[in-house]
Amino acid sequence: MKVYVVADLEGVSGVGGYDVHDLRSPLAASRRDRWLDLWTGEMNAAIDGALAAGAGDILVVDNHSSGDSLPAGGLRRPAQLLHGGARPTWLPGLDASCAAVVIVGQHAMAGDAHGHLRHTYSRRRLEWVRLNGREIGEAGLIAGIAGEHGVPVVCLTGDDRAVAELLALAPGAEGVAVKRSLSRRACVSIAVEESRERIRKGVALALGRRDEIEPVHFPAPLSLRV
Repeated sequence: MKVYVVADLEGVSGVGGYDVHDLRSPLAASRRDRWLDLWTGEMNAAIDGALAAGAGDILVVDNHSSGDSLPAGGLRRPAQLLHGGARPTWLPGLDASCAAVVIVGQHAMAGDAHGHLRHTYSRRRLEWVRLNGREIGEAGLIAGIAGEHGVPVVCLTGDDRAVAELLALAPGAEGVAVKRSLSRRACVSIAVEESRERIRKGVALALGRRDEIEPVHFPAPLSLRV
């Protein structure tokens, strides 16, 4: 079974802010290192869940910032990491050969008044994204692209608002909320051990019932406004 995993940072339990790019401050550098460790832990929990469900081919796609943020040295085998910029598509390798898509560390969409660290692609340039007149975030767009190949998004982990976004489109999917949004800058994160255990169990459960989860399809013609 081939599983396609889309990885983002802001929806990880314990991550409290947008990514740190200026590392001249020792405090900022320490904060980023801590967040990357938390991210790696949740990714490995998802990998463990996929393996428990029988996955033999796991492709992890770094979907954060430049696409070269997830520490490759920390990922468990047999996962492979797709990273770097100038990709031929937003989600390379996502096709009908994949049994399912799993999204880990997902944040709420731009326009969500309560979503923690909310944004869609760019937090500075886009106020909202609408597909066929309906506001949509990265989770929904991933689900729609996967659906074009007949592949379901079976599980999403992240904040509670991101989970709600996916379940509104794919009610049969598993949602694993590892933090509760209070505002754009505030949230309540669950304990690290608990978040990883929930992710492992949620991914394994979702992949085990993947045939029960319908792919997401948006009716043509498509209208995308930003």
